Order: sequence, then structure tokens, then C-alpha cells
Amino acid sequence: MNILKSFTKGEIAIIEAIRDLCIKKGVKAYIVGGAVRDAILKNKIKDIDICVNYNPNSIVTQLKGIKYYKYYKNFQTAAVTFQNGVCIDLIRCRKEYYKRHGDLPKVEPSDIYDDLYRRDFTINSLAYDIVGNSILDIYGGIGDIKNKVLKKIHFNSYREDPTRIFRAVKYCVRYGFYLEDKWEIEKCIKEGIFNTISNDRIMKEIYSLCSEINWIENIRLCNDLKIFNIDGQALEVEYSNCEKDLIFVYKNIDMRILRLFYSLRDKVYVNILIENSILNRKLKNTIKYFSEELHMVINSIKNTLDNYKLYQLLRSMNDYKLIFLSWHYELNYKIYNYINNMSTYKLSLNGNDIIDLGIKEGKSIKKILNGVMKIELNTALKWEKEYLLKNIGEMYKCL
Repeated sequence: MNILKSFTKGEIAIIEAIRDLCIKKGVKAYIVGGAVRDAILKNKIKDIDICVNYNPNSIVTQLKGIKYYKYYKNFQTAAVTFQNGVCIDLIRCRKEYYKRHGDLPKVEPSDIYDDLYRRDFTINSLAYDIVGNSILDIYGGIGDIKNKVLKKIHFNSYREDPTRIFRAVKYCVRYGFYLEDKWEIEKCIKEGIFNTISNDRIMKEIYSLCSEINWIENIRLCNDLKIFNIDGQALEVEYSNCEKDLIFVYKNIDMRILRLFYSLRDKVYVNILIENSILNRKLKNTIKYFSEELHMVINSIKNTLDNYKLYQLLRSMNDYKLIFLSWHYELNYKIYNYINNMSTYKLSLNGNDIIDLGIKEGKSIKKILNGVMKIELNTALKWEKEYLLKNIGEMYKCL
């Protein structure tokens, strides 16, 4: 089977250049992993990894047309970008072993057979020999692709690296595959296997799940496997008026993460969404704020009877917070009202205007400005500055 027809002309040119150099050096070279899988599935090739039984740095330094590359000595991996725009990772075939479950693996140079054994699933354990023009399929990956089955390669795979569970979810949903290892995964989760890895590793996988087109199906499958405990109704995506006005759609991955938080009924994963270095600070602060203050905020907004008080409550809230609050049905109209009618409000007067009228006391100035703001917001009338200055005395008596 010749999978090269699935690659672009530019990619084929680079692969052939690597092949020719490897032939001269007597080096074995294989396209591995997702590129082979996607070629068989007739999907677009995203990442090209080529495994060699030789130091990749020695090969890269003799290749022509390189724009730049970075070599990772510990993993003997070279990330190469060529002048024609093609990106390829050139990797030393290696063996992995885990000192304890959940640890990052220790690696050592080896051959293609050990390299394929270390991989997560049979569908990703395929190698295309670019010198011999043949596919190496030790674990029946081609058959599993054709039968739409996802399964691990070796015993204890999910305990060695629990992040494989998240990837199993992603591939099953993306390709519509049957999860053969469901019972084993559920058992690992029940044993608390995710306690063996860091929040950052978990968050990185959650972010990847939420980056997929069918991200909601990913979250649902996680819920079915008892990874998450979510409210299924809360996860359903219904665009509120507020989202449309803020031009936020669910192509925004941060909004997807926020929606996951909205649906979560599990404090452990709420804490993971907060305590990590993957998400941006604004999003994490929003999640932390509502994990602590949500009921107080909801009650305050529900009990607010005029626009002025609503404005005071919401004016300091960022877009994430406003969107999150808009998902609560009982608050939707008030958030919509704030965004459309008050979020860009500017007071007609400032402190200097009041001082120019001869009023010097700070408390009086503040009282007047707040009074004007209250009238303008509650009546939805925007008065001319000259009118306000002319009648400020009468207004002051009423405040």
C-alpha cells in the first residue's frame, strides 16, 4: 500500500529527500502514527512524524532547503520547518518505560518495533517504510481502522499514562469508533488513576477535547465513562442574545471551557479548571469567582429592581462573566438589557463641570454625579450637558 498519494507535492519532495539520504547512510526510516492512520482513512494529513534508527540531528544537518529547526537532545527529536512550508518531526526510534503509573516515561534509543509498542492505540501503531515502500502493521491497526474499533496496544496502557483515556474519547468521537476498552477504562477511573498525574496534564487533554468540532460529544462520553459528573441539560448549547451581541460563539475554545464549568457538578474538576498553567488568567479567575460567589451574585442580580443598581453590579464584570451569567435563564433579560443599553454608558458630566459651577466639596460632587447617572440610566434618557449644568441646582435639591 502506497500512502504517499495522500501527501502534497511539497511533502512528498521532502519525504523523498529524507528517504534518499537514509538510503545512502543505510538508515531505516518510517512515517509513523497519525499520518499513516489519516492516510488510510483518506483524511487530510496534519502532522508528519518520521522515525529513524539513527541520530536525527545527523540527518537534519545534511538536508537541503531547511528554513529552521530545533533539536531536542533528551528525546533525540528534530522539529524541522522547510523553506517550502512543510513541517516534519524527525524522531529517533525509542523505547519507553514507566517507573510508576502516571509518571512521564523514561526513554532510550531502540528500533521501530519498540517504538510502535510504546504508542497508545493500534490505529496509531502503524509505520510506513519510506525506503521499502511498505506498511508495518504489527498490532492489527489497519483491521481496527476498517472495523472502526479503538483499543490499546498493551496491558496497563491506561495506568501507565492516564491521559490516553482522554485521547481514547477524542478518537472515538472524531472517527465514530467503538471503544473496546470501555470496561477497563471505567475500572481505572474508579481506582482514581487521574490522581497519579498533574492538573496541567489533565487540563491539556481537556483543552484538546474542547478544541474538537464535536466537543460536546467528547464531554458527554467523558460523562458516560464517569470521568466528569455533568448536568447534561446545562451542557446543551443555546445561543443567548447576549452571546450574539458580544460576538461570542462556540468556536471560541475558552467559551467551551466555560460551558464545561457551567455544566460540571464535580468540585474536583472545577479545581482542575482553576489550578493549572494551561488556561489564561482571565478565564481561570472567572471560574474561581463563580465557584465561590455564584449564588450571591445571582441573588443580587435577581433582587435588583432598577437599571442604576444593575449597572453598578455588572460594570466591572468582564465578557466571560457576562456570558456565564446570561446562561442562567432567570438572569438572561437583565444581562441582555445591560449589554445593549448600559455597557457603553458614559456620564454626561464630569467632576470638573461641577467644580466650575462653584461646588467644591468632594462628597457633593460625587452625590450629584451619581444622581445624574441614576436618572439617566433609570429613565433611558440622555440629557444635553448644557441642560444639566443649567438645572443642576434644582437637581441637587432633589438628590
